Amino acid sequence: MSQAEGAQGAPSPPGAPGAREITLEVVRRVLRGAFLAPTLRRGLDASRLDGRDRSLVTDLAYGTLRWLPWLEAALQPRLDPRRRLPERVAVALRLGAFELLVRRTPPHAVVSAWVDVTKRRHGALAGLVNAVLRRLEAPMPTTPETRVALPAWLLARFGEALGVEDAERAARAMLEPGPLWLRAYAEDAAAMLRAEGCEVQDGPLPATLRVRAPLPLDRLRAYREGRVQPQNPSSTLPAALLAPAAGERCLDLAAGNGVKTAQLAAAGAVVTAVDIDARKARAMDVNLARLGLGAGHVSADLTAEAPLPPAPCVLLDAPCSGSGTLRGHPEIKLRLRPGDVAAAADRQSAMLDTAVALTAAGGRLVYAVCSLTEAEGEGQIAALLARRPDLRAESLTPDVPHVATPNGCYVLPLAGLDGFYLARLQRPA
Repeated sequence: MSQAEGAQGAPSPPGAPGAREITLEVVRRVLRGAFLAPTLRRGLDASRLDGRDRSLVTDLAYGTLRWLPWLEAALQPRLDPRRRLPERVAVALRLGAFELLVRRTPPHAVVSAWVDVTKRRHGALAGLVNAVLRRLEAPMPTTPETRVALPAWLLARFGEALGVEDAERAARAMLEPGPLWLRAYAEDAAAMLRAEGCEVQDGPLPATLRVRAPLPLDRLRAYREGRVQPQNPSSTLPAALLAPAAGERCLDLAAGNGVKTAQLAAAGAVVTAVDIDARKARAMDVNLARLGLGAGHVSADLTAEAPLPPAPCVLLDAPCSGSGTLRGHPEIKLRLRPGDVAAAADRQSAMLDTAVALTAAGGRLVYAVCSLTEAEGEGQIAALLARRPDLRAESLTPDVPHVATPNGCYVLPLAGLDGFYLARLQRPA
């Protein structure tokens, strides 16, 4: 979910033609390989759109990419497969299909808007866009993977991990927008947000907030002064499960920009963040300073032996396929291939061995991935326990929708949550 989605909520159609042209360029670039969130942010920053039309761009871009396989199934009977359309016309049809079939925008407004956009570059094809969109219907019949707009192989992987019913629930839930989720770092965070005109509700987990804001996050005083951190509630669970005591030494492995490092530091732990990319440490330091927190950091390749002393608390939120975050990163499902999951699992296995070596005797290790595949989740921990029978996995029952497994659990991506796999392991003294 983008910050802009949470900031403004669902827009009211039809919006200005300029908004649709910007959306078309954003989606076109993403389909060429760009990442959605930064591409959208650059497009909006370069525009002169007001809040209503900025929200329209965000909703159309995210929504179209989330629903793309379903939209293409709807368009396929209306298009001649022998005719290769110009790139922008093909994207315009998909955006128009999303507005018509998913957002249920009045047809005359949608058709007129996308015909006008098409005329600006491809006037000769404006009639085709008009004809296709006027006759468009939802795809029938549909396969399970079409219904949830997910590649068949990936839906099958979800089924292996979650069971068929929960796999479809998870995939369908990630088609819908989510709120702006914030984690509070001060008792007055919610009050400060409300004073700035935000709508604030308590989230499903401690210190989490569901927010609708009238301004971009970085313009809110509560953010600038370190009262809040953007963080999905599911993402708060790994550090919460580690539960370090005040003064306890922790290693945050594969720390990235240090969002979980901050959470551990706020709990009073003495934290060392470890990541292969030294550049991320600079972003982490800036964010920690904003929050009034501090932590050490070390650059190391965690697929090999790391030159660090073992610690009683170790968190490994490992790099993964990201298949539990398709709501906020829908481009993932358009690019992910089975071999990518296998490669991620191989890397995670090596990192887990390093993490165990860095866990002191009697210490605890939390493993997390924002993925909903067996290979990256329960299968990963089962394989580790086969290699290291001295480790003990604890049962987990977090206060969010989840599927329990023998060695951990999958958090389901319902009601705006991200999907995660979590495991907590104890090393004998």
